[in-house]
Amino acid sequence: MEHWKNLTSSVAPIGQKITERFGTLNQHARERLGQTNDITELPDEYRELEQRVDALKNAQQAVMRTARTFEHEGYDYPGHLQESVTYGAQSLSHTLSTWAASATKHTSLPHVQPTNAPSTEPRTLSHALSRSAASAAIDLGKSPQMAAPHMGADPVPTNESRLGELLQKFAVCQDEIGNARIVQDKAVVQSFVNVWSAFGAQIQLALKARHAVKEARLHLDSKRSTLKSAEANGTASAKLEVYSTDVELAEDKLVSATEEAISLMKTVLDNPEPAKSLASFVQAQLEYHRAAVRALEQLDTEMSTTVTSIEQEYRASRS
Repeated sequence: MEHWKNLTSSVAPIGQKITERFGTLNQHARERLGQTNDITELPDEYRELEQRVDALKNAQQAVMRTARTFEHEGYDYPGHLQESVTYGAQSLSHTLSTWAASATKHTSLPHVQPTNAPSTEPRTLSHALSRSAASAAIDLGKSPQMAAPHMGADPVPTNESRLGELLQKFAVCQDEIGNARIVQDKAVVQSFVNVWSAFGAQIQLALKARHAVKEARLHLDSKRSTLKSAEANGTASAKLEVYSTDVELAEDKLVSATEEAISLMKTVLDNPEPAKSLASFVQAQLEYHRAAVRALEQLDTEMSTTVTSIEQEYRASRS
């Protein structure tokens, strides 16, 4: 008998929860079908915050759909250029660092130390251009130079050898730009994508709290409907008192849920991190483009003399 009492007492709360859930679902269905107009109005402040948070949620999702691109290194790397990571490709990277070290040896630029061949190759378009140009420069470097017009003089460089030198410089420049882009991407992911992802999680907490408000409001209106029907049917006062108590408890639950949701929505709306991280995004892009401009301006200066010389020789040979 004692066991039966314990079992009954444990099942009762479950049955009560099922009954309450059924009442909430029934209230929701009646509202959707337009069978009731007796719906509890939520505070104007709550409604306004809902609209503002929805707009913020849409903005966060719209930005993140494209900003997550920076999490994938090869976003600008053409699929048809995909290379297998071979010893030859790794050797090219080592060659590039050696060329870069040589190029900065007697300049005011930061000195570059040659590195060991990496285990993986960066998958960016700039790095792919660098490897292609380096391979081409090595091939052209094997081309024989013209014999000097006077015995003992240095060989005369051919157009192929000078093109090879330009490709070498181009390869070093593109490698530097590619490295700067990877630095940018890591900064964007850390200071923007991760921050906005966390912000999205914060928005979801506010939305979850709003769902609790909706459930509490439906529960309250269901209890009010039950009390109203009981009053109309002349139900005994003892039972009416139970229904009235249920309504009061549901009202308290709705007030508590609404206050919590308002607090969480205000926290989302007052958060300064999205704006700060967007500024960090711009800063990362600015540093990348500045590095690219510096590298390209240096390359342009170095190329101009060689290109002018080649053009002058060409015109002279045709006159």
